[in-house]
Amino acid sequence: MSTGAEGAGGDRLVAVGELPARLMFDGHRYTATLPTEADARVWEIETRGAVIRRRGAGSVTFAAYATGWLAGFIDDAPDRARFEAPLEHRLLAVLAELPLFEVLEADRDELERRVVDGDEGAARECLQLILEDAVEDLRAGVLAVAVQL
Repeated sequence: MSTGAEGAGGDRLVAVGELPARLMFDGHRYTATLPTEADARVWEIETRGAVIRRRGAGSVTFAAYATGWLAGFIDDAPDRARFEAPLEHRLLAVLAELPLFEVLEADRDELERRVVDGDEGAARECLQLILEDAVEDLRAGVLAVAVQL
């Protein structure tokens, strides 16, 4: 366990069997305390991957992701038709040029208030589904790939 004490040079002292891990990537410092060197290597790879995925999400606009999302309904014409008008007339009118990552981090209730007039169920459902799929794509590391297709 970490002792919380400071060593020479301001380094934090850790208990025997713990390895302090530090990583500077994209101008940000990431730290962790891990039990083994192998765990530290895995942590570094996973941390770099998460930063790269996050960077990819930051360069994609809501419009680019959402139009690709709708195009995925090739074999489901009823759902595509149900979401096409709300996406075009409600969601894209307000969110089109925003970075997808900014939309993902925004308060969902506030987003819905901005894009839904009254009780527009299809627009609300469309927004929720797009954001849920974007989060899953981001976690899986396929967001940038999915948008480039």
